[in-house]
Amino acid sequence: MKEKVLEQLSRDRLIELAKGLAGIVSITGEEKPVAEYLGSEFERLGMEVKYQDVEEERPNVIATLKGSGGGPALMFCAHMDHFDTPHPTEVVGDRIYGRGLVNMKCAFPCYIVAVEMLKKAGAPLKGDIIISGVVGEIEKAPVSRFSGKQYRGAGVGARYMMDHGVTADMCIIGEPTGLQLQIGNCGLMWAQVTVEGRAENFVLQAGKVAQAIQDWEKEYQQKFKHPFMLPTVQIGAIEGGNPFKPGTQPATNLYVIVKTLPGTPTMTIRRELEAACAKIEEREKDIKTKVELYLSTDGYEISKEELVVKVMERAHQEVLGRPVDYPVPKRYGITSDGARIAAYGVPTITYGPGFGTHLVDPTEPRVKEWDNPSGIRRGVGIQNMM
Repeated sequence: MKEKVLEQLSRDRLIELAKGLAGIVSITGEEKPVAEYLGSEFERLGMEVKYQDVEEERPNVIATLKGSGGGPALMFCAHMDHFDTPHPTEVVGDRIYGRGLVNMKCAFPCYIVAVEMLKKAGAPLKGDIIISGVVGEIEKAPVSRFSGKQYRGAGVGARYMMDHGVTADMCIIGEPTGLQLQIGNCGLMWAQVTVEGRAENFVLQAGKVAQAIQDWEKEYQQKFKHPFMLPTVQIGAIEGGNPFKPGTQPATNLYVIVKTLPGTPTMTIRRELEAACAKIEEREKDIKTKVELYLSTDGYEISKEELVVKVMERAHQEVLGRPVDYPVPKRYGITSDGARIAAYGVPTITYGPGFGTHLVDPTEPRVKEWDNPSGIRRGVGIQNMM
């Protein structure tokens, strides 16, 4: 039966789906067209399809292929939103370039074609297969003048899905890991640090605070250690002053990204950041700081002994002929919806084809999101081995 299933794999079908999905604009807050596209594909496969209205024009789409009973339910999850880029969809050689394809619409062709192959081969299934397309995974959060649904991300769709009755025994998220097996990820805390100083040099004073926060990273990493995750600190944005009249409004906002270890209380990290700011206040008497949080999500991790991990290790070995690699510690700082799903007791892994903005291919001469049919085909083969 295994060989019969793999014989059904179609490169052209994968490219067709990838191009169709990449050609649909679905920036955060505008996911409905992709949900409808996916829903029609799921219905064509004879899957049970339902939509969850997370908010207006933002539905999750959930499809289920029912098994005969007595087996575990396996969910394949992917987010439908992307961070907008202007590049058109095109196939060049063995690479597909397209809007949001790597992060992460390329997972949906894997999921859909895997189900097509199983059905064409007549493979018997005991457990259910669930494919979920969720809104709002991209890390965005309302802050300052930035408000509205286009800024409501960081897992809003996955949380809604799990809050409202969708569940499984295990889950695979097909984010682009370069076919490495990720068994967790760091949490995330975003903080707005307001720096007040004298009008004549407040920008330079904000720079001193930014450097002090960045220097705090070493102390932070020494204090919060993990066997395979690396928490990090980054100054992600800066905003201050009036360009039309420089030297006025002597306050600058620094936007700080802190990656946190699973289970670390948010208040603990906030106090650590405030203490780092207090040190620069003691040294620079004209500087005052205020820390306000505007996003906080926990991380997660699962054991390598979980069934979904063991089966993925075996499938990867069988398809590629070599053991699966696990990511380097810093890669665990890239968040996903895995934490949202695992919080409900569903062992979740992240594993998928592609490089894109997260894992850079050193041979890539073009700054665009891309994937390739060969990588997607390997992903489909491995998923069917599951």
